[in-house]
Amino acid sequence: MSIIGLWKITDMNAMDMSFKQTWRKIDELLADDGVHPMQKIMAQAVYLFREDGKALQLMPKEAVGGEGEPYDDKYVIGMQTDWKEEDGKLFIAAEENGEPDWQELVPEGDCYVMFNMFKIAKA
Repeated sequence: MSIIGLWKITDMNAMDMSFKQTWRKIDELLADDGVHPMQKIMAQAVYLFREDGKALQLMPKEAVGGEGEPYDDKYVIGMQTDWKEEDGKLFIAAEENGEPDWQELVPEGDCYVMFNMFKIAKA
């Protein structure tokens, strides 16, 4: 499965008020009044993996109040990072003290688990 293209979050490893993390479907998470508003905002992101090895986290303007670097009429850029393929595995860079910390995108069915926080599927 090619990573190039737009991916949406289908599930999020969300934390409840007792600090317990549980995988939740995004629709269910967004409808739950007990979920912290910041988690709801993060759940609405989409990820664009480009051929040049860059990955963009795109946030809906309506979710973030239009703040951030514009991407198009619907999205602003929340984050830009790198991705790579190595030995048949995909990795995305998280930043750790200003240095890339390569995290594997773990395949799970037609999704990838990213940062052990999100399950993403082709949009």
